[in-house]
Amino acid sequence: MNERGFRKRLAQELPRWQAQGWVGDDGARAILADLDARHGGPAWASSLALAGAVLLGVGVITWFAAHWGEMSKVAKLLAIVAALVAAHVGHGVCQTRAAMPKLAQGMLLLSVFFFGAAIMLVGQIYHIDAHFPDGIALWALGGLLTAWLFASQPALVVSLLLAAIWTWHEQFDYRATNWPLPGFLALAAVPLWRHDWPLAARAWGGLLLLWLAGWHALPWFDLGGSVEHFRLFALQVLGVAGLWALAYGSRHPFARAVCGDFLLAALLGAFVFTFPDFGSRLRTATVPGLPWIGALAAGLVLYAAGVFRLIRASDLPLPRRSVGVALAAAFAALLAAEVFVPRTSGVQGLLWNALFLGVLYQIGDLGIRRADRALVNRAFAGFSLWVAARYFDTFWSLLDRSLFFIAGGILLLAGGGWLERRRRALVRDMAAAGERGDEGGRS
Repeated sequence: MNERGFRKRLAQELPRWQAQGWVGDDGARAILADLDARHGGPAWASSLALAGAVLLGVGVITWFAAHWGEMSKVAKLLAIVAALVAAHVGHGVCQTRAAMPKLAQGMLLLSVFFFGAAIMLVGQIYHIDAHFPDGIALWALGGLLTAWLFASQPALVVSLLLAAIWTWHEQFDYRATNWPLPGFLALAAVPLWRHDWPLAARAWGGLLLLWLAGWHALPWFDLGGSVEHFRLFALQVLGVAGLWALAYGSRHPFARAVCGDFLLAALLGAFVFTFPDFGSRLRTATVPGLPWIGALAAGLVLYAAGVFRLIRASDLPLPRRSVGVALAAAFAALLAAEVFVPRTSGVQGLLWNALFLGVLYQIGDLGIRRADRALVNRAFAGFSLWVAARYFDTFWSLLDRSLFFIAGGILLLAGGGWLERRRRALVRDMAAAGERGDEGGRS
C-alpha cells in the first residue's frame, strides 16, 4: 500500500479503534500528525520537485548544446562529470541534512538525465559510431542502477520508459527482436519485489506487453506469419494467462499491480482466436517437434500452478468453482489444440467464441463477489468488443452497406446503453456492500 492509501486507510480505521477504547482522541490526532510530518505534504509539492528536476536537466542539456562548439574536450568532460557529481551531492544533502525526501528523488531523477546526456556527449566528442539503440539501453541500465542503489521509484520509471524506447527502436525500426529485454525486466523486478511502487510496477507490465506485441508484429506484417509463430503465440497466451492467475492469487503489491496487464493480454490473445479464419491459411499438417512439446509442457505447468493458486484462494461456492475449473481446462485444451491440430474448419473458432463468453462471465462474477471494479469493467469491455467484432464478422457481407451501418448503430447504441447501466448498477451495489461491511465492523 502506498503512502496516500495507508494514510486514508488509517484515517478510516482510527474512529473504530477509538470506539473500542484502544486509542484515545489525543493519541489518534498524534498518530495522524506524525504521519503527516514524515510522509505528508500536498501531492503537487512532490510533482513540482520532479518537474523542476526535468526542466533543469533539459535546460542544462540545451545550454551545453548551444555552447558545445566553444568548449575544449577537457572542458566538456569536466562539465559532464561536474553535472553528475552535483546532482548526487544535491541528493545527499536533501536526503540527510535538509530532510526533503521528495526533492532528493528529484535530484536522483536529474542525475539520470545527466547520465544520458553524458552518453550522447561522450559519443559526440570521440565520434563513436555505434548501434543507436545501444546508447538508449546503456542509459536505461544507468537509471536501473540508480533505482537499485538509492531505492528510487522515479528513477526506475524513467529507466523503464527508456527501455520502452530502446525496444521500440529495435523491434519496429531495426526489425529485430530485443532479446536482452527479458534480462532487463528480471533485474527491474528485484526492486519492485522489495518496494511498494505501483507506478513503476505498471510501467514494468506495460514494457513486457510492448515487447510481446513487437515480437508478434514483425512476423505478421513483414513475413506474413508462419506455423511456428502461430504456435508460439498460442503458448504465450497460455503463459500470460498463468501469470495472471498467479498474480491475482498473490497479495504482494507488485503482483497486484501487474495482474491487470496480464489479464488484458490474456483476454486479447483469447479474443484473437475467436476469429474463425485466424491462422487457417497458415497452418499445415506438420507435426510439432520435441522443443514444441517441451514448451507446451512448461506452459501447462505454469498455467496449472496459477489456476490452482487462484482457485485455492477463491471464496466462490463449490458449483461456481467447478465451472471455473472446467473453463480453465477448456482454455488450456483449446490452446494445446492450436499448437497440435491445424485449423481446417470453423469448429475451433466456434468453440473459442463460446469459451470467451464463459470466461468473461466467470471474470465478471469473480469481480462482483470480490467487489473488484477493475474485473467487472474488463468483463463488460470484453463483451462489448466481442459483440462489435461478431457483428462486423457476420453481417458485413450479408447486408447492404447503409443498412449495415444503420442497424449496427442502433444495436450498439442500445446494447451499449444497457451494458453501461448494468455496469454502473453493479459498481454501485459493490460500493454499497463495502460501506455496509465497514459500518458493521465499526459497530
